[in-house]
Amino acid sequence: MKVFAVLLMLVHASSLADVYEGVESVVLPCHYSGLIPDNHLTVTWSRYDLSPQTVHLRREDDDLQGQNQYFSGRTSMKRDALDFGDFSLTLRKPHVSDSGNYTCSISDERQKVTVTDVQLQVKVHQVKVEVTEGAESVTLPCKITAYLPEDSSVEWTRFEPEFMIAYVYQDVSIKAKEQDKFYCNRTSMKEDLLKTGDLSLTLKYPTERDSGVYVCTIYRGKEILRQKIVLQYVKEKFPSWARGFLILVVLLIVSGGILFHFRHYFMSVYKVEVDSGVESVVLPCKTTVHLQDVRVKWRNSKDWIVHIYQKGLIEPDEQHELYRDRTEMKTIFKFGDLSLTLAEPTERDTDTYTCTVYNKRGKMLMKKKVLLNVRDAVVSFIIAIDFGTAYSGYAFNITSSDKESDHHLKRWGKEQRLETPKTPTCILFNEDGKFMLFGYEAKAAYIKMREEEAKKHLFFENFKMALYAKGFKGSKDMKIKAANGKEMTALKVFTETLGYLKSDALKTVTETTGRKLQASNFTWVLTVPAIWDHSAKQFMREAAAQAGIMTEGDEEKLLIALEPEAASVWCKKLPADGFITRNLSGNVLNQNNSRPPLDQSAGTKYIVVDCGGGTIDMTVHEVLRGGALKELHKASGNDLGGQTVDRKFKEFLREIFCDGVWDEYEQKYPSEVQKIVYNFMTLKQVDEDVNISCSFNLGMLVQKKQNIEKFFESVEGASWNEGSIKISRNKLRSFFAESLQGITERLTEILRKGFSIDYILLVGGFANSLILRQHIIDQFNKRCKVLCPSRAQEAILRGAVEIGRKTDLVSSQKNARTFMNGCV
Repeated sequence: MKVFAVLLMLVHASSLADVYEGVESVVLPCHYSGLIPDNHLTVTWSRYDLSPQTVHLRREDDDLQGQNQYFSGRTSMKRDALDFGDFSLTLRKPHVSDSGNYTCSISDERQKVTVTDVQLQVKVHQVKVEVTEGAESVTLPCKITAYLPEDSSVEWTRFEPEFMIAYVYQDVSIKAKEQDKFYCNRTSMKEDLLKTGDLSLTLKYPTERDSGVYVCTIYRGKEILRQKIVLQYVKEKFPSWARGFLILVVLLIVSGGILFHFRHYFMSVYKVEVDSGVESVVLPCKTTVHLQDVRVKWRNSKDWIVHIYQKGLIEPDEQHELYRDRTEMKTIFKFGDLSLTLAEPTERDTDTYTCTVYNKRGKMLMKKKVLLNVRDAVVSFIIAIDFGTAYSGYAFNITSSDKESDHHLKRWGKEQRLETPKTPTCILFNEDGKFMLFGYEAKAAYIKMREEEAKKHLFFENFKMALYAKGFKGSKDMKIKAANGKEMTALKVFTETLGYLKSDALKTVTETTGRKLQASNFTWVLTVPAIWDHSAKQFMREAAAQAGIMTEGDEEKLLIALEPEAASVWCKKLPADGFITRNLSGNVLNQNNSRPPLDQSAGTKYIVVDCGGGTIDMTVHEVLRGGALKELHKASGNDLGGQTVDRKFKEFLREIFCDGVWDEYEQKYPSEVQKIVYNFMTLKQVDEDVNISCSFNLGMLVQKKQNIEKFFESVEGASWNEGSIKISRNKLRSFFAESLQGITERLTEILRKGFSIDYILLVGGFANSLILRQHIIDQFNKRCKVLCPSRAQEAILRGAVEIGRKTDLVSSQKNARTFMNGCV
């Protein structure tokens, strides 16, 4: 049993599972390589944001009496799971509403410990459709191969830029939802759709207002399937009325005989603009003239052959090498479409292209020109860095500002069998003060060091709090202490950290896009706590400059964004299933609701509580017309973040191992202390008894004084449990008391200001704690709704990317000097 308890503490990991809605099943991995008890072993899969929380339970056989009925009939584990330690869970027919954090834990009669956390993200398939100005109709495709019973229903909705019901098909016995008047008499579906599975929607007389994101939702019994379609309305570059007017002018000037002879020489000029990096671009060329046995030749302004088509054959020998394997035309000219598709356009493809059509005798029948402008999209590239007290990370966007954002977050910890959006904010230098490692690698290397080696190296963590210390005036000469007591200037520690994140981000961009870019190609967004003063923000700008993120003359390329505002910007974009949320009665909100739970109508007011590792930031926002945010109350907060809980935990260990035992352990084995605290940082997310493994060296120091059980006789809330320190649920909660009291007092002060707050929005890594979330709900859910995104740790990063793309997302602040570009 002792080996079982120790090994449990070493296997806790996390992973990410991404699937699309509609797949048959998804496997949530959970592998345990330790010693498995012979009797009374229970494996439990849980979702702590649901009630009941049990997703699946396995003892000798499946025990599903307490299972949440939402998962009924959809979960299974291998029959021999308990024999070989493969506790993976198979979830059938995953829906968007299944997205969330799944916890796999094992227990015996004495203890229950988490083995792994799996973050499941179920995505909706997305299809893009373009419709040109003047088209009579457009079809939004949605097809399904699965059997559809007669009582199936289909709902077409548009939820961006505003929510509307476009069309509903359902059994006549069910009262149909009211169709939005905007779509009345303009939408239709096929009559035999249930038999064919073609659920496509035809929209008549499309206009620019019809552009947006549509969702086709299929209700098949208890199953719900979705497909997302993005409709883009493209205005005709040279409208038909203008061509008609030119024809009329020509008719008035030129005689009918000459006009008849040259009728096929009429030339239209189109202008097409795209960003470099798109998959392809279409150069349009259409005619109403019937074409048969023709030769089509596309050339550029240098008279280079771009593409030749004749009788279904391409002549590659005549095609210029620049365009080989990059061009394509439709092989059927029935509808007079001679358009050319050019793959992977870049700036060098910017040119005037001419489409010329000849008959079989070589006589020219038609000629049209297309002006192609390929914009360099690099100027709109964004990299955002969230420099946190406990964890840091970055995200980047490689689409232009007029396109839908496409966030890429670096996933950290692969060597540690982890996959997290951030890495610990810790950095390791050698004895000469040269940078060695950062993040998980730095922590792992330091923990593995022997006592003598650890004393030589400089290991820093939690150093961001130095900028919040009283009396800090932004001095470049200020020094901070490493774990071994040695000192280094804070500016060098911050600069090396930002330098590493910058270099790693550029490397990741290259691996993702295949393009080798420089720091100067990007707009950089650096997030800081809202409660920091001007000197701390200016210190960060100086460190960023020394790290090479910006250079002299490029100061506008660095934006300083406040963490609560970045989180707020992202949460406004989230759908209902993007939140761990409760309504005023404490019940979980309906996750199938496609309307966002965070009301975005003008006048909505909410408090953003950024629960970080070091600080708790609070800002009051009001939604303005157009969706911009206005700050109603100057940022406030304290330094009672998640590390306050860690500090209380260490103080409790010092209380247990008194008589100087813990102090001696910290001095002799600093790397082992780091490991204990690191394990606790993961365990503090739960609201139950936890077990902390005791190292051999700590046990040896304890035994020199007295029997280890004696140390636990004088303390409450802890006991010795065969090689582990068992901390009770109540004692664990007591570690949160100071931080929760500080948060409660600040929130109460703000609510007394009379702002008529609608929501409290919890973000940041500390918000992952179930104890914290439940406390805020218990204290304030009668006054306003409490919301928390399911990926609270990512909200700031993703919002910072959005701020970099659209700097007008935040309208005004109480302290204007604390936001954005070179003014700070």
